[in-house]
Amino acid sequence: MKLTNYLLITIIVFFTACAAPKPLVFKGLKSIKIEKASFGKNIFNAQFEYQNPNNFKLVLNKLDCDILINDQVFTKYTLDTNFNIPANANFILPARMEVELSLLLKNSVDILFNKPMKIGVKGSATLSKGMYTKTIPISFETTQKLNLKDAL
Repeated sequence: MKLTNYLLITIIVFFTACAAPKPLVFKGLKSIKIEKASFGKNIFNAQFEYQNPNNFKLVLNKLDCDILINDQVFTKYTLDTNFNIPANANFILPARMEVELSLLLKNSVDILFNKPMKIGVKGSATLSKGMYTKTIPISFETTQKLNLKDAL
């Protein structure tokens, strides 16, 4: 009798522990720095701030997304290394992005006059918790100023 109760409790705990994670909350672009400026590809190092609303740690295994500025694709961002995400906390995700000069020129007036711009992230992320792995869609948007003067 006791063995069946322990088995039932173990099964219940196992299935409740494997609950699907809540999606991450995009807080915005924390900072951006220009690593390399040229007439071809420019390299930016950025930090995106997110919040994990789950009460458990997660591991970001893979990230594949487009960065949009004013609803136009600005660059692609991928991450193939494991990144530990703390439970119930904000965290910073580093990004190294290559951007063509022509894409910068499309938004140059807004950047020069430090106007608020719509920044979006769309793609997918593969998250894991223990043995449980799931790929979830990502779709975040925020409006903020992109001050490249401070990025130099």
